[in-house]
Amino acid sequence: MPSPLESIRHLSETLYQYSNVDDMVSHVLRTALEVIGADAGSILLADEHTKQLVFRCAVGTSVDGLHRVSIPWDSGIVGGVFHSGRTEIIPAVQPDARHESSTDRMTGYQSRDMIVVPLKRQAETPVGVIEVLNRGTGQITRDDLDALTIIASIAASAIERTNSAEALRQKDLQLQESQKMEIIGRSAEYIAHDFNNLLAGIKGFTQLIAKTQAPDAASGQYVDQVMKVVKQGRGLTKQLLAYIGNQVLEPQSVNLNDLVSSMEKILRLFIGKGNALFMNLDPRLCQVKAIPVHIEQVLMNLCVNARDAMPKGGSLTIETAMVELDASYSRHAPDLCPGWYVRLSVTDTGSGMDQAAKEKLFKRFFTTKAPGKGTGLGLSIVHGIVKQSHGYVAVASTVGHGTTFTIYLPQVEASGPDGCANDRATAVGMKDEQRPVQAQ
Repeated sequence: MPSPLESIRHLSETLYQYSNVDDMVSHVLRTALEVIGADAGSILLADEHTKQLVFRCAVGTSVDGLHRVSIPWDSGIVGGVFHSGRTEIIPAVQPDARHESSTDRMTGYQSRDMIVVPLKRQAETPVGVIEVLNRGTGQITRDDLDALTIIASIAASAIERTNSAEALRQKDLQLQESQKMEIIGRSAEYIAHDFNNLLAGIKGFTQLIAKTQAPDAASGQYVDQVMKVVKQGRGLTKQLLAYIGNQVLEPQSVNLNDLVSSMEKILRLFIGKGNALFMNLDPRLCQVKAIPVHIEQVLMNLCVNARDAMPKGGSLTIETAMVELDASYSRHAPDLCPGWYVRLSVTDTGSGMDQAAKEKLFKRFFTTKAPGKGTGLGLSIVHGIVKQSHGYVAVASTVGHGTTFTIYLPQVEASGPDGCANDRATAVGMKDEQRPVQAQ
């Protein structure tokens, strides 16, 4: 059996080999219990974001199952030690008023001696606390206090080092992400310019074909279709260049009904024969200020996502409507001012999403699709375009019950539409589970 000094020396030599904090504090607690001859205890680390002390390691039958359980860091015995930064000896835990009025009761510690030591180095702010129970009462010695103070200081230093290493790792990941986006942007720029050159060639040869044809030639309709596709291709390259910041496109007045209707054929082609497409377009829709090719990309991305969510077939519904949003709605959509908006919604009957997926949905490179099946850029582009158009995008989805993306774009008119179909949409009376999730 090693002596207490040997155990502490071994701890100081081996603790820095850990890269996982949970493994580290487990080693610390085992050493602390061994050194002072205790049979129960726990280590709690502070979470600055939630202002909680989180159980990261617990030993003893009374504390089984407490891993990752959190308690307020400003109450109870451990909260008092954490904020004071001073070691406390509790001769009998149960009679202590702080124990009865706090979540310390979860540990089940009763009338036994307990030492609570802040995890810190000298005068620094604690990173947590370690609490240890003796086997009986009246057995706490000065050696116990000194040993635990040294162990706490060693642990605090190792935890801070590990946290700093993790923070550096996260910054490195962010740098890599930034560099990756820069490379993607440059590559996209080169591809866009090369593609434009190809389109110019196609357009030129198509014009030559048109000149050699008789005015009433049957193939003339195909020539017109080629020229239309060339025009759409140029619009896509403009959008790509605008997205990476190398070209500015001017917004214009757009009627979403006209835009959606013009895309109906291509959308039916994209979603496949196994899926039904329904359209419910408000005939008295007002115009919005947007870049047409951008809105086309938004609609295309949402429909492709819907198709992928319905591998066994289903239905896709595209709707437009005029809605008036009142002040209460801004609680869920703070970027929107009260007033009249054109609403575009895309609803599928697919697999749906859970809450965790919805919270990350609009982040770049996040995807729920299998590797090689998606880039994770489609919805981030949707969010960027809608925000650029001074609009708002929300998603409502339930696993197994499909998904609805709802986009609100401000109408061009300054006041309520005259002669438009009015459907007053407010947040009043909406159930919590029905409230849209805001894109972050």
